[in-house]
Amino acid sequence: MLGEDDTIDRMERSGQRPLGVEPLDDHVLVQLATEEHETRSGVIIPASGEVQVGTGIVLAVGDDVTGIAPGDKVVFPRAATIEVRVGGSAATLVRRRDLIARFSE
Repeated sequence: MLGEDDTIDRMERSGQRPLGVEPLDDHVLVQLATEEHETRSGVIIPASGEVQVGTGIVLAVGDDVTGIAPGDKVVFPRAATIEVRVGGSAATLVRRRDLIARFSE
């Protein structure tokens, strides 16, 4: 579930970048959410492939990214992403300008 992932904590404890990936310029590396998520305010973000938006947790940001930091939960259009497999986990690269929203809970 989107809010229950300890990926950021493990990365901070190890002192390493996420799986050796460093986004360049205005790109953001996001770990994809795999389940439906409901925010505290009641917004439901479905995980269905039929939905044209994706959600996830920011793992790393490029040098030109402002206003977003590792650990933030974000929403983005799936059409604006580059899907990658990093260390066996699904992740995506998206430009900062394509992020739709950041969740605070």
